[in-house]
Amino acid sequence: MRAHLEPFPEFVEHAIRGEGLHPQREPIRGGTDGSRLSAMGLPTPNIFTGGHAYHSVREWASLQDMAAASA
Repeated sequence: MRAHLEPFPEFVEHAIRGEGLHPQREPIRGGTDGSRLSAMGLPTPNIFTGGHAYHSVREWASLQDMAAASA
């Protein structure tokens, strides 16, 4: 995904910095819809949705973080 998004840094800047947040770039495991769309020519960064500890017994979501992500 990185190779598909690097030519378009403004996508990440607009999506994240426009909300007053700072991007945290770190690899994630597994495939995402964003990686497939990016490979097909539509650069699609993954945006945090408010969840934590995905796919574990401690998975949870923060309403405050979900609201910030949707804004």
